[in-house]
Amino acid sequence: MEKVQILCIGRDPVVLQKLSRFILENPKWESTATVDDITANEIFNQRKFDIVLLLNDIDDASEKNFHSMFEKNNPDVIFIKHKGASTGLLAAEINEALERKG
Repeated sequence: MEKVQILCIGRDPVVLQKLSRFILENPKWESTATVDDITANEIFNQRKFDIVLLLNDIDDASEKNFHSMFEKNNPDVIFIKHKGASTGLLAAEINEALERKG
């Protein structure tokens, strides 16, 4: 079974690292993280991601850009706008998104 590929994008490297490490603790999930929009675009174009996790510090303009660009390349990608730094909430958000996807 392939791991669920999750691209994490946020501005605070400490929070991003914490959440990315949490994702990697799940043997079914793989995390790639970045704080930079250009790098996020480059990474997304190089690999296939199942989920794009946008942390709450991503501004509306960047979020719209990600939706526009990423959905063109992968219409099945799931976007999650994570509301905080809680790993418990993050697990629930990821699992709910995967259930919806089927």
